[in-house]
Amino acid sequence: MADEKFDAIVVGGGPAGLSAAYVMAKAGMQVIVVERGDYCGSKNVFGGIFFTNVMKELIPDFLKDAPVERNVSKRRFSFLTPTGEVGGGFKFDRFNKEPFNNSFTVLRAKFDRWFSEKVEEAGAMIITGTVVDDFLLKDGKICGVKARMEDGDLYGDVVVLADGVNSLLAKKLGFHNELSAESTIVGVKETIALPEERIRDRFGLTGNEGVAYEYFGMATGGAIGSGFIYTNKDTISVGIGATIKSMLEHKLNPNDVLEAFKAHPVVAPLVRDGEQKEYSAHLIPDGGYDKLSKLYGDNVLVVGDAAGFVNATLFHEGTNLAMESGKLAGQTVVESFNKGKNYSAEALSQYKTRLDNSFAMRDMKQFRGSGKALEHNSKLFGKYAVLMEDVVSELFAVDGEAKWPKEVRLVKKVLTADNPFALLKTALDMRKVIV
Repeated sequence: MADEKFDAIVVGGGPAGLSAAYVMAKAGMQVIVVERGDYCGSKNVFGGIFFTNVMKELIPDFLKDAPVERNVSKRRFSFLTPTGEVGGGFKFDRFNKEPFNNSFTVLRAKFDRWFSEKVEEAGAMIITGTVVDDFLLKDGKICGVKARMEDGDLYGDVVVLADGVNSLLAKKLGFHNELSAESTIVGVKETIALPEERIRDRFGLTGNEGVAYEYFGMATGGAIGSGFIYTNKDTISVGIGATIKSMLEHKLNPNDVLEAFKAHPVVAPLVRDGEQKEYSAHLIPDGGYDKLSKLYGDNVLVVGDAAGFVNATLFHEGTNLAMESGKLAGQTVVESFNKGKNYSAEALSQYKTRLDNSFAMRDMKQFRGSGKALEHNSKLFGKYAVLMEDVVSELFAVDGEAKWPKEVRLVKKVLTADNPFALLKTALDMRKVIV
């Protein structure tokens, strides 16, 4: 393989890298994907909804054999207080019919492996269990990568970096700096086995429909973050995520936070009697639009988590942004391939142009201030959660007191609990997380 030269090298076999490889291979390019795990998906940690709008573009009939767990027709958002919750959500029958709102729970070890097989069928080569350490250079320009394997020099005209949140290769190029504690989320997740029928009964499901429960407020012990429960066929995914900075400030251990979350009076009945099948941890980029990586250079592009494409707001979108960036990177490379294999930074700048016109970049721009808004309003995860329980539980208490004097008293309680301007600022800032 040392003497073989590829049209394109993709580093990383997650959704972003596989999307790029699929597009390029389908166009007739010689593509190789280098994945460090034993197989694509073996090291990918995921606790969320796999949004498949881009997958449907790439493989329109993917639902024929893709290993999805449940289609998510019901979502609930809860603000946890010390002993209860204030929440709401939605469930629509239209989301329980094709295309199922392009929202599914999946187990990444199964799904990514399936996707990698589709990429191979398209003509790409995938090598696994292999780490890429550095670039190969010729006349100061990238001409391949150095991989930990026999004859580990892989030559290619262009390299797509899809090597995850802490992309060492992007750092080597100076495309982004070290991860900052305030812009990086540490997430921990358990996969808990429950009988399929019990999952249906417990979460009010029929057929193959599933739910996504997302928890804010005191879900993370005062740290800036959230908790979640997602239903699979015969397991549930339960976890929490919070910024590293906030975890350190509160002297919290992620595993302890997860255990406290599972023991919360609202959550405990949903996870009881389950058997832990898997425990995993993962870093998630949360820098938003302002901390996106440099996206391209001579003979190189950056996609997915490696570039920072995660919308960690109320919408919690990542897979579709990753796949969109991979798809558009692949299309850009194909265009350059067809125009004489010009992979200069100027030619590859079309990747950024495509992104700017996509939903992925538009959403990143829209929610660019959400991370700072939460960091500047940390009381939402402690003090205000306690206040909400006091006010709401008292307001709806049936105690013989007339409603009007009670309401007046509770308004005064809210206004004296904190500076009214601070309360107003928090309310205004929260718009950045939602709209």
